[in-house]
Amino acid sequence: MFDLLIAFCLYSQVACRQQQIINYAVLSAQTHNIDSNKFLMLISCESRFDEKAKGDFRSETSEYMANGLLQMWEDTFNHFSQIYKIKGRYKELNPFTQIDISILMIRDGYVKRWYNCGLASGLIENKNLTKK
Repeated sequence: MFDLLIAFCLYSQVACRQQQIINYAVLSAQTHNIDSNKFLMLISCESRFDEKAKGDFRSETSEYMANGLLQMWEDTFNHFSQIYKIKGRYKELNPFTQIDISILMIRDGYVKRWYNCGLASGLIENKNLTKK
């Protein structure tokens, strides 16, 4: 795995950064007994691994409410970073900090904060769907 990361880094800084984020997300998920594939699917659904992604545009204020890898709102980031004693500033859009906070939120049952992508990734089970 390390050789693959070196190859990515030599070829492309963007690919290298994304691989670092993926590796960190997988390790974080595994550490907290969360399905790492589902967690990666959540990130992909939310931002396509774009750490500068923006979403939840509000025309009333002409601003994006959700930002970063896991599309966190500033109030959510601040609230949960305080609860989990994770240092970081929302405006930095640090993907590793968002992963740290998100993985703990998911572990503690707050996955519905990412409802649509939680369903799409399988982190939230939809009891209304029937298998064919």
